[in-house]
Amino acid sequence: MVNELFVYVTGQKYCFSIEDISEGHCEKIRDLVRECPSQRIIINRPKKAFEAILDFHLTGILHMPISTCPEEFKEELDFWEISHKKMERCCLNRLASHYREKALLKDYKNSGTCMPEKYESYPKSSPRKIFQKVWNILNYHDDCLVAKIYFFVSTSFILLSIFGVAISTLPEFRVKEAPPEAVPTASPPPDYCKLLYDKLTSSKSLAVSLNKSIERDGSDFMTSIFPESVHKKIPSLQQTIDQGTTVFFYIEIATTIFFTAEQVMRILTCPALLAYTCGLMNIVEILLLLASYCRFVLHFLEIDYNGTAWSLLLYVQMFRVLRIVRVMRHVLAFKVLNYSVKVGKKDLCIIIMYIFIGLMIFSNLVFFFELSEDFRSIPDAWWWTLITMTTVGYGDMIPKTIAGKLLGCVCAVSGVIMLSLVIPIFVNTFLFLYQFAELESVTIPAPKKPSELKRKVTSDDTEVTFSSE
Repeated sequence: MVNELFVYVTGQKYCFSIEDISEGHCEKIRDLVRECPSQRIIINRPKKAFEAILDFHLTGILHMPISTCPEEFKEELDFWEISHKKMERCCLNRLASHYREKALLKDYKNSGTCMPEKYESYPKSSPRKIFQKVWNILNYHDDCLVAKIYFFVSTSFILLSIFGVAISTLPEFRVKEAPPEAVPTASPPPDYCKLLYDKLTSSKSLAVSLNKSIERDGSDFMTSIFPESVHKKIPSLQQTIDQGTTVFFYIEIATTIFFTAEQVMRILTCPALLAYTCGLMNIVEILLLLASYCRFVLHFLEIDYNGTAWSLLLYVQMFRVLRIVRVMRHVLAFKVLNYSVKVGKKDLCIIIMYIFIGLMIFSNLVFFFELSEDFRSIPDAWWWTLITMTTVGYGDMIPKTIAGKLLGCVCAVSGVIMLSLVIPIFVNTFLFLYQFAELESVTIPAPKKPSELKRKVTSDDTEVTFSSE
């Protein structure tokens, strides 16, 4: 029939009416039909994707097949000059998700740190080649046996340094101060001359009293942050020797020597010294080493550092735990987790805004619903609101009125809703990037050689002959 048009797509034959094809929605197909004088058109395009294009051309509804890759379908749309905005909402979301994930993977590949990790190309005989090898081992970039041994040794010293300070804070290792002896003293009779003198010179001592009050306020501020002196919690080097726990003294010496040698090797083999020293972890490491050496100097000079200024050396020891981050950031899962948090900054801001709104609303209401003895102020109610919204619930502040309990239920449920809506975003991003990052460590077997695929001919084989008619 003259009214029929046959379209061959990668071997598949389709029969259409010329009127339907010539009046379709795809302009490029209409031009193809008008330019083709015969009733037979051969199109070498992907069959599944082109079937969706034909459906759109005839019906005006564009869907993406489930078995078709979004990238391939987008190329097909570009070939037939069809805008992706003409896709239905269900399939357009799938295409947008594909390109969102593609952009995320591209940004993940290009993401780097402030620490220089790559050397320029040098000849094999160059001394810089040795520095490059040492640098890769120090930063766990090589997969050789030496790098694995160094990773184990470095992690062991970091854990030894952290647990050494942690175990030294046990009650049996703390400094025990003897209670002051109570000396009974009889109250002397009042000195009226001294009282008269103090009254006359009260104006002169006003400046001294103001200075003392300022110093007292400063000490009160430090006491509010650190209620107990740090030298009572962490023993000094001399105290570890006096108490018979010299093992902590030797642990301090061993870890300091190892971290010093490691830092010196990093500085000597670093490709870019300025960029290396500007890194946050490197600054923390240098400060920790300086604090350790100051402790040794004070110990050998027999200087007691129970004062506030020298106690800062002990306060710095709490940052030793950051050394474990230096090791963990080279672990694949930690890298992906760190990047997932960076990508989710917008979602984190949403969480903070949601919590801030909840703090303002629930804390004000519960303060007026409850007694002043239970919730002394609105800032105290902020703590209760935060603990309730995050579903922690310490129980140190409990609403007792009916209105307060109902408000607490609403606060807790709103916190659960907040967590259930935002946390899956981080989880999906982490799983997607982690699966992609693991592809590099998966070993896929190479194709076998043709000689290995040959099969021995047996008597049970059936001979098949192809002949042309």
